[in-house]
Amino acid sequence: MKPVFLMLAFCLAVMGLAGCSGGASTDAGTPAAGGQGSPGPAKAKEPVTLTFVLPNTVDSAPFTKIFEAYQKQTGNKVELQALPGADYDNMMKTRFSTGDFPDLFLMQPGTKQNVKLRAEETLHEWSGDTAVWDRIIPSMKQFQTTTAGKIYGVPFGATGMMGVYYNKDVFQKAGVQPPKNYADLLEIAKKIKAAGVTPFYESVKDGWPPQVFYLTGWVTNVDPAIGDEGVQKLEANKLNLADIPQVRDLFVKQKELRDLGLMQNNVMAGTYDELQNLMGEGKVAMAFMLDGIIPQLEKKFGKPFVAEHIGFFPFPSASDEGIAAITPPNQLMIPEKAKHAKDAIDLLKYMISADMVNLYYQNAPGIPIFKDAKSELYPVQKQVQALIDAGKAKVNIQNRLTPTFSDFQKTLQTFFINGNVDAALKEFDAGYKKDGKSKRLTGFE
Repeated sequence: MKPVFLMLAFCLAVMGLAGCSGGASTDAGTPAAGGQGSPGPAKAKEPVTLTFVLPNTVDSAPFTKIFEAYQKQTGNKVELQALPGADYDNMMKTRFSTGDFPDLFLMQPGTKQNVKLRAEETLHEWSGDTAVWDRIIPSMKQFQTTTAGKIYGVPFGATGMMGVYYNKDVFQKAGVQPPKNYADLLEIAKKIKAAGVTPFYESVKDGWPPQVFYLTGWVTNVDPAIGDEGVQKLEANKLNLADIPQVRDLFVKQKELRDLGLMQNNVMAGTYDELQNLMGEGKVAMAFMLDGIIPQLEKKFGKPFVAEHIGFFPFPSASDEGIAAITPPNQLMIPEKAKHAKDAIDLLKYMISADMVNLYYQNAPGIPIFKDAKSELYPVQKQVQALIDAGKAKVNIQNRLTPTFSDFQKTLQTFFINGNVDAALKEFDAGYKKDGKSKRLTGFE
């Protein structure tokens, strides 16, 4: 998505293992609607076709399963429309400006999205719907609530995570373990290269993946330096990104990895799909990536491979193992002027019913945000859950700022060509301010 953090969403598309809850079952083992005594939506007198829009960087499989069950129960169909992740924000803004509203759509988490979509004018408001919030853990409701007490999106999915994913077999053959600090990471990468395997892979051609390096690096390196006060200053445009030494250092570090020959040779041609293939085949050791890679690896190499051969660690700091970057789940939103807005509201409530939530986690296991949900986690997800429990995790910076890192993927593609740290830093800062100004935020006039 553009930007990726919004993809942070990318972050939410993990495949899964968990079993369904003990509700009644239709055919093929699909739970009936509602669960726990809930009747679910009634059969439609005149079936309609609803549209559901999501980024193509999000795995659609768990949604397809839910929509199949929904159609069996109600007769209504759901047409799934996957838009390019890198341009998703702009495409949704265009659709809203032209009145081409989907019935239901998936959007990045947090209230920052309300600005770009003119939420007060266009979106259904959920704050008073107890049937919805009784299903969701309180912290998620708090994250979605505006300062005016309004809620325009219902969280759906799991707590996402980003960091360094690695092939355990490659590490074992090279005789290395996950790093204890950043210098250790460089030494590990050099040993892996000496063993004949590419240490890191960057999917520069696809645009969004190289940004993950900075999002994971931020929570480990930048947050400890500027604190929450610094983030508040960035929000109000009272601090320049270009004036933060630790931000500049991230550009230096990414350039260093390439200059040391620790990335693949054809970095400008690198794609997300090729990364999956090469990591699964043991030809690439590591990647700074979103947890969306988990379901992709599972599709190509199977659940046992992901469970037994894929590891995770945070972006390490100069002195320790680092802090894991996490993301709240994406949110479901409904335009008030959608053709089938009333049916979409019923569909959303069906999606968050106990059985459908468990069906979702069965196909996309993750750290749940629904009460009493069942989700069998992969070892990499258990690692992040342990980091969260230990206070070694922090929400992705782009979920904490209203302005986005606008055009950052283009900045990085140019950066990989010319290697000019200061030019990239300046452009990064300018893109952030441009986005704040375009949203007419206080301090960015």
